[in-house]
Amino acid sequence: MTARQQRGRPILFDDVLRDRYVQAVAGGMRLGEAAAHVGISANVPRLHERTDRAFAAALADAKALGKKERTDRVPHGESRYTNYGCRCRTCTTAATTARTQRRHQETEDTGGQVVELPAAGESSPSFSLARAS
Repeated sequence: MTARQQRGRPILFDDVLRDRYVQAVAGGMRLGEAAAHVGISANVPRLHERTDRAFAAALADAKALGKKERTDRVPHGESRYTNYGCRCRTCTTAATTARTQRRHQETEDTGGQVVELPAAGESSPSFSLARAS
């Protein structure tokens, strides 16, 4: 064995791959997609995240940037209001309009029938039968 050879497994996740992985996550890729993009197993970054604090901090920042990047790609509307919590005027109006339309659709589906319940002191025959059995 020469002086330059090292024992053990070769390093799979060197600094270059770490930087590419973090950049991919910050660009909006999910963790598994970023690992496949770099050409490593998804478990490798998880192991390094648990053991290397500097990498964990960089990855946490990249995750926040990536989430913002993915959110920005979603168009404003009911879906963004419901799934991402966007409360801008466009999303709120779209969600309110869609909800109102669904409620009117439900009313039309039931035929607009209103079921009247007996007053507090009155009893209907079905309630009497239920008590008797």
